[in-house]
Amino acid sequence: MRKYRKVAVGGTFDTLHTGHTKLLFTALTHGERVLVGITSDEFAQAYKAYRVKPLKVRILNLRGLIKELGGSEDSVVIDVINDPYGPTIVDPSIDAIVVSLETLPRALEINNLRRERGLRPLHIIVVPIIRDGFGNKVSSTLIRERTGTTDLGSAKS
Repeated sequence: MRKYRKVAVGGTFDTLHTGHTKLLFTALTHGERVLVGITSDEFAQAYKAYRVKPLKVRILNLRGLIKELGGSEDSVVIDVINDPYGPTIVDPSIDAIVVSLETLPRALEINNLRRERGLRPLHIIVVPIIRDGFGNKVSSTLIRERTGTTDLGSAKS
């Protein structure tokens, strides 16, 4: 039995890795429904130091991972976001948010904005940062640096 009716999670979801898997699995475990915010190409490029994969590719890969984790089209909605908050600051039906320790300050900011709008604050579920065997934080940036990945067009099958 899941604890929350609707759980939000968000990100760029560029090069999918174990950190993304942990975030999504946690959201799927805790929510009857999951709202996944994925950054638009324009928003992602505004704060990423490298070119991210096109939105269509990122969504295709994200859907594949969600399916592998047991999520369904009935229980998961993917929403393109153009700011760091997406619908979390205006949607009263969202009960909880899943974040990494690194993005916890954003969740606290979201809750402050919700309070200002007269909405209940979200329950914050914090997922620990995943590290590789050398103690480095696993991230799309690290993977790109280590693999020299520059192909932005192909999707995982």
